[in-house]
Amino acid sequence: MLNNIPNADFSAFGAPVQKLIELNTATFTKAFELQKATAEKQDAKAQADFTALSAIKDVEALTSFLTVKSEEAKANLETLKTEAQASVENSKAYFAEVQAILTTSK
Repeated sequence: MLNNIPNADFSAFGAPVQKLIELNTATFTKAFELQKATAEKQDAKAQADFTALSAIKDVEALTSFLTVKSEEAKANLETLKTEAQASVENSKAYFAEVQAILTTSK
């Protein structure tokens, strides 16, 4: 079966593959680091919220706490929108780089 493969120069095959490996490694490492940082931030925030909620002794303090949390939720939604747009742009850039690597390797 392998005898039927025509002679070909496979030496140029390694460079684009190596570039793709490096691009994927950098891209996934960055994504994992961002996810880890976000998870750690959310964990710290949840712990702080629980501590603050545990310290509430009256209705006024609860109302104040809930008002602050409502405002934080609005701000978090805006941040999420911004991060989602950045993610879309990063994805476009990634696929453009992949396309460039594949195009130059032809």
